[in-house]
Amino acid sequence: MNRRGQCLCGAVTVALAAEPKMVNMCHCADCQRRSGSPFGMAVWLAEADVTISGETRAFVHLSDKGRELTNRFCPDCGSTICYTAALNPGLIAIPAGLFADPATPPPMRSVFEERRHPWVAVPHGAVRLPRGRDG
Repeated sequence: MNRRGQCLCGAVTVALAAEPKMVNMCHCADCQRRSGSPFGMAVWLAEADVTISGETRAFVHLSDKGRELTNRFCPDCGSTICYTAALNPGLIAIPAGLFADPATPPPMRSVFEERRHPWVAVPHGAVRLPRGRDG
């Protein structure tokens, strides 16, 4: 796989050297605020399989469950470039929208469904969890 993405202004690029290990749609309040939409969607891979070029800034905060998350974003346009979770060492999440590619795989899991907007459709066959990955 050789998928490439970029932020809105193009100053930061992302290249994937492997297929995602997981594709999630997340309805938590943080993802809603981070993405500016009713849910965030990200592909998760090993950090070693992702190359990020360009300057990013970090914002570290606690998740709904009190676990540390680090969001990296473009300092020019504000696009989220990636995020990492203390719960998932060695993995990195890349927002699917950076690729602007309809061939991006659909979500395999829908997490924090307790916060899902009722009109948001979840793909058939996706695992549905009321909270995080541990349900």
